Amino acid sequence: MKHYCKLISIFCMAPCLLFILISSTLDAQEKRTVIGQVVNETLGASINSELAIMLHVLDQDSGQFATLETTTNSKGEFQFKDVLLFNNGTYFVTADYGGTSYNTTIEPSSLGNKIKLSVYENTQDISIIRIKHHALVLVNVDPRKQLATAATFISLTNDTDLTVLPDLENVGPGRFSFLRFSLPPDPHNLDVQSSLVGSQIIPVGSGFAIAAPIMPGTHDISFSYEFRYQGTDLTYKHSVLQGADVFQVLIPQSLGEIQVGLINSTTSPSVSNESYRIWEVRDLTPGQGPTVSLSNLPKPSLLDRLISEMTNPDIWLLAIPVGMGALLILLLIWSIVLSLRNHDPLPTTTSKAELLLHSSADRDRLIYEIALLDDRHAKGLLSQTTYLETRSVLIDEVLTIDASLHPVPIPRNSDFNEPTGERSK
Repeated sequence: MKHYCKLISIFCMAPCLLFILISSTLDAQEKRTVIGQVVNETLGASINSELAIMLHVLDQDSGQFATLETTTNSKGEFQFKDVLLFNNGTYFVTADYGGTSYNTTIEPSSLGNKIKLSVYENTQDISIIRIKHHALVLVNVDPRKQLATAATFISLTNDTDLTVLPDLENVGPGRFSFLRFSLPPDPHNLDVQSSLVGSQIIPVGSGFAIAAPIMPGTHDISFSYEFRYQGTDLTYKHSVLQGADVFQVLIPQSLGEIQVGLINSTTSPSVSNESYRIWEVRDLTPGQGPTVSLSNLPKPSLLDRLISEMTNPDIWLLAIPVGMGALLILLLIWSIVLSLRNHDPLPTTTSKAELLLHSSADRDRLIYEIALLDDRHAKGLLSQTTYLETRSVLIDEVLTIDASLHPVPIPRNSDFNEPTGERSK
C-alpha cells in the first residue's frame, strides 16, 4: 500500500516538475529588446504616432509561434521587449499603412540592431509602372488536339516613391489602376504567379488583370496557359498597356517549323541560342503592342483527324439514330423479300371467306407499313431513293391483294399504256 501511494505521488508530481523545467528553460533562454523605426520614403511625407506594429516570431526547431504588438511614437519609433532569441528563428515586422501591408524580415543575429521599416504614400496612376522585359514563350504544341501551351515572363519596375494602390470600384476608360495583360483567343487553364503581395486575378476583355499594391522596386510576374488554333496560322493583337523596353517571342528549337511575325512594328531579325529562336521588338510605348502572327503550326495527321471525329460525341448523337433507322429499313425490306419468296399458295380446301379474311389482314398490315415508311421519310430518316423503292414494293403488294379481292375486267381502250386489242364497235 505504501509503494502504491508513492507511485501515485510520483505521477502527480510529474506535470509540476515538467512545468517547472519548461519555465526554467524559457527563463534561462536569452531575450532581446527589438527596436526600430517606421520611415515614410515618399518625399515630404511623415508618419503619425500610434501606428500599429506587429512582430511575428517563428522557431523552426520547436514550431513555436508568437505575435507581439506595439505602436510608434511621434518619430515613428517602436520597440518590443523580452523577445526570445531562437538561433533558427524567423522574425517579421509588419505594419498596415494606407491600406497596404509593409514588412521586413530580421535575421536572429540582427535583432540587436535598429530595424528600419519603409512605407510609402499611395497613388492610383498605373502609368508609373514600366515593364522592362516581356517574354512570350511557346512551350509546346499538340498537333493532334491543335492545342498550344505558352508561358509569359514579365519583369516590371516602379521607379517612383509611391505605391500604386488598385481601385476596383472606380473603373472606366482611362481610369484603370491595375495591371492588364493580353492572351490569345480562347485561353484555358490560366495559372498566374507573382511576387506582388495580395494579388487578385480578374478576367478583363481578351485577357486578365492583376489587382495588387505595387510598391517601389522591381517585381516579377509569370503566367502559363493553353489555347487552341485552327489550320496552321494564328494571328491576334497582343496589347502591352504598360509598354515594354523589350518584347520577345521565343520558339523552342524543337518546334523549328513554326514562324513568328510581329506585325505593325519594327522587328529585328530573329536571333537564336541553343534552346530557342527569338523574335523581339524594343521600346514599346504604353498602349502599343504588336500583332503576333504564328504560322506553320503543325496540323493533325489523317489518322488523328479520324480518331478525333470518332471520339466527337456530337457525331455519335447524330449517327446512332440514323444508323438505327437504316437498320430498321433493311430489316423491313428483308422481311418483305422473305415473305414474297416463301409465300405458299393457299390450300385448295380454303374457303372463300377464309381467303378474304387472310387477304384483308395482309392488306391492313401493308397499309400500316406504308404509313410508318411515310412518317420516317417526313422526319428525314430515309433517303429519297430508299423511300421510293420501298414504298413502290409495298403499294404493288396492296394492289395485288386488291385485285384478288375485287377482280374486275381490264378495259381495252387507248387510255392504257399497253392496249391489248382494238376497241369494239
